[in-house]
Amino acid sequence: MLRSRLVTVVCNLCNPRYKMAGARCSSQYAAQLKAMSDSRPPTAWIDSQPASSQWQSQFAANGYLVIKDVLNDEELVVYREIYQKLMSGEIDSSAHRHDLGSHLKQNRPDQENVCQIMWPSLYVEDLRQGPLHQRTLAASKLLLGDDLAFDFDMLIAKGPETNTPTPWHQDESYWPNMPDKRAASFWVAMEETTLDNGCMWFAPRSHLQPVRPHRPAGEGAHILHCDASEDEGKPEPLVSGSCTIHHGRTLHYSRGNTTKTTRRGFITNFRPEAMVHWEREHGFDHGKKGLDQMDYSTAGDVYRNANTPKIKQATANTEPS
Repeated sequence: MLRSRLVTVVCNLCNPRYKMAGARCSSQYAAQLKAMSDSRPPTAWIDSQPASSQWQSQFAANGYLVIKDVLNDEELVVYREIYQKLMSGEIDSSAHRHDLGSHLKQNRPDQENVCQIMWPSLYVEDLRQGPLHQRTLAASKLLLGDDLAFDFDMLIAKGPETNTPTPWHQDESYWPNMPDKRAASFWVAMEETTLDNGCMWFAPRSHLQPVRPHRPAGEGAHILHCDASEDEGKPEPLVSGSCTIHHGRTLHYSRGNTTKTTRRGFITNFRPEAMVHWEREHGFDHGKKGLDQMDYSTAGDVYRNANTPKIKQATANTEPS
């Protein structure tokens, strides 16, 4: 098991199995999230997208896709507020929060190099019923089949002038060897993403090749990387409310944030419902029970040849400003 600097609790109003004494889950957004979903349901949202008929073929050919207008300006206000409360610690997510860039020297003493919060949907009641989760789920079904289901979600934020790259990798390297490898990850921009603040880069058609050899990015680090470079990739800047979608085998990375503003992404991941059940039956839940409970023996094969990773968790009041 992982050694952790913090012992905390987590709540999930939708699943009593994860509800512990003293935990707090925010219910103030539940009605608002449902109202936003009802006002622009997933089917109507897809129909409003001018190129939705081409999504499946483009995704199959390139291994990734860009979609605009997942969230409108009014909806973004709500999601940014939720994001801010999770980052500030007003909604305490410390059991699932850590520094994704802890394999490198911390660039600013007041914040993580790269803040990652796993499972935000555990902390905000009915977050999965909101437009972001519902629309990305509908898009995943259009891309990869009607049997796709929610697997996990997370937040990744790069604070001002933290300048920490996320190394080249393929998500599949983190996961156990499932019999059905269809998967789609949606990266929704809370604000504009650029080359300077760390927009996503992808290597087109890399999902058609085998997974490259991966290794920990540092001694005892859980973050993985592989040999790749910007020469084979393409940057995909986004306007706020838009998203990228990538296959589990697509090579991707992002530069560090050298600007004076924060770059925040809200990520949802989907795979066949049978494979979500397969993961859980094999003990793999993407850290749902808490990062200090993560059992890496159930994860990707690369971890079997490395020292047990240590996750550097962060205090709940650490916030990129």
